[in-house]
Amino acid sequence: MFPDKSKTIGFLPLYGGGLRWGRMKLMNKNFITIAKNLRKSSTEAEKILSPSPNPSHKGRGTPSCLADKSCLKPVEEIIKYSHLSIKASLLIFSIILLSTQLAFGEEKKVSLGEKIYRRHCLSCHGEGGRGGQPNIGVKNPADALIPPLNTGAMKIALTTDEFGEVFNRKTIREKLLKGSKVEGTVNTVSMPAFAEKLKAKEIEALLNWIPELASQRPVRYRSERIVFLGVAWALIGLISMGLVVVRRMSIAETGEIPRLPVDNLYRNQLLELDACVSCGECLNYCPVYQHDEREDIIPRAKINTSKELIASQHSPLADLFGYSAGDPGQIGELSRNLYECSVCGQCHIVCPSGIDTIELWESLRASFVRAGSGPLEGHMGMINSIKSNDNPWEQPRSRRAKWAERALRKKLLSRGVKDLSKEKAEVLYYVGCTASFDVNIQEVAINTAELLNRLNIDYGILGVEEVCCGSVLQRVGHPEYSRLARGNLDRFNSMGIKTIITSCSGCYRTIKLNYPELGELKFEILHLVEFLVRMLEEGKLKFTKELPLKVTYHDPCHLGRHNDLYDEPRKILRSLPGVELIEMERSREYSRCCGAGGGLKAGYTEIQAKMAVLRVEDAEATGADTLVSACPFCQQALKTAIIQTNSSLVMRDITELVNMAL
Repeated sequence: MFPDKSKTIGFLPLYGGGLRWGRMKLMNKNFITIAKNLRKSSTEAEKILSPSPNPSHKGRGTPSCLADKSCLKPVEEIIKYSHLSIKASLLIFSIILLSTQLAFGEEKKVSLGEKIYRRHCLSCHGEGGRGGQPNIGVKNPADALIPPLNTGAMKIALTTDEFGEVFNRKTIREKLLKGSKVEGTVNTVSMPAFAEKLKAKEIEALLNWIPELASQRPVRYRSERIVFLGVAWALIGLISMGLVVVRRMSIAETGEIPRLPVDNLYRNQLLELDACVSCGECLNYCPVYQHDEREDIIPRAKINTSKELIASQHSPLADLFGYSAGDPGQIGELSRNLYECSVCGQCHIVCPSGIDTIELWESLRASFVRAGSGPLEGHMGMINSIKSNDNPWEQPRSRRAKWAERALRKKLLSRGVKDLSKEKAEVLYYVGCTASFDVNIQEVAINTAELLNRLNIDYGILGVEEVCCGSVLQRVGHPEYSRLARGNLDRFNSMGIKTIITSCSGCYRTIKLNYPELGELKFEILHLVEFLVRMLEEGKLKFTKELPLKVTYHDPCHLGRHNDLYDEPRKILRSLPGVELIEMERSREYSRCCGAGGGLKAGYTEIQAKMAVLRVEDAEATGADTLVSACPFCQQALKTAIIQTNSSLVMRDITELVNMAL
């Protein structure tokens, strides 16, 4: 799909392919290089994506005439001028080289001893003490390297008597004249020559010259050679800069997306892109693929395509010769494929390479958003609502705490709930947006508050001052998340609370796993099931009523695969008198996703609905009469699927069952 010039390397690599000398897989090296030399490309992206001052360019700098290409500068003209600039540079280089040869072209006289040293000694032993070629003769069992020539010892032996009779001018001359037999071969080879024996006069010239060696690397750097190398490197730099400028001009004219930012990806994530072995195990478990059987949406395809795109834009060759922006249509398709996913984490569980796809998908989404290719149109309503109303449901802030007032009037709460924006308490019940505003899910908030009342917990809520946790923004990769989450974290840390309890799995996952990336949590974060298990173990939670129910439990992805909380809700359910827990065929880490999270419901409503229906069918197959979960999002999706399929199942949150048994 994208140019693979980063996958091969040559002694003279050319842009877009060309000379390929020794094909080598370099993805690991490329991504390590990327990780070590990440560039702050966001500034460049913002410049290219910023609104254009040209009135004919609408939106984010994209020409309005892009469809009919009427305002685009022909690419042929760009190529023509780039070729002319390269030819002119080569002409200037040739003139400089010729001038240099004329000015410094006098050849220094080389002695006979130096000629013999270079022609015979260095051809086998190598230069500068680095060793030479393999030993002569294929029959040599050792097949070792010919040792480097010890010119330092020879200089001492030729100029002093330090080695006495063992190693001096006489013994060196005799050894050179006699030659030596290489073990494993039938040839007698003289030390300084492979194909011929040197005459005594030539050996004397060699021995006379060796003491004159000034260093380990006797290479003559004449003035013209220094000028030649300097001009050559300068020319390569100018040509490379010219190619990059031409490439950027092409991107600006054609409206292609800028370089995909990767500075938000960790080094291990870049390496994970190359760790996929394309085994296809993720295909067997992907809940979205069951309803949209396109190869492009399965994890291995998204990983490989992302790897090709990043390598084509961020490899060392891309830095040198100008990155490939890729086809906007294909990049848009990759972006849509990344969003056709609930980020449930099932592919991470079954991946034999252990790729953390949960974090990888969210990081890649954030990169595409910064590049102007995300999120989806269906996400924008929720995003704009969070910016305006601090919740994704387009509800006014003033209605956030109405559930508590109505529940108290209807005597569903035994006592009122503190407002921690005005009072103090040790525990903050963070309600979350869904349980606050959705009238069909507000029972979760009411049951949680009543549980805390019955347990005599000193708690309160933030009321109208509660702000969305930012889970929706984080899942789709929107940068507004950082501002919102930092504000929440600062507020929580300044309140003096000891514990935050939430009954929403999405809020719990965001605060526990994402907030620490922004700063220290000066409080304990618990999901309600963790808190109830603690109360149960301390003997503070006791059940008095029997519930003759057959229940099956659905593991929310954010609670289970994201946080490994599988046993806590089951321990609560098994402790309820009269309740029989029946597990679905796919449960715990292999639980089938209902599709409510990861932005899938807003972007691909039909697929999410099919996923929820399939999960309801799993529950019906157990023979249970009640479907239980511990997440308002899951309850919202599964309750809709139960109504849609006319199922006899009753959807309940775990808080409702606990309250019923008290």
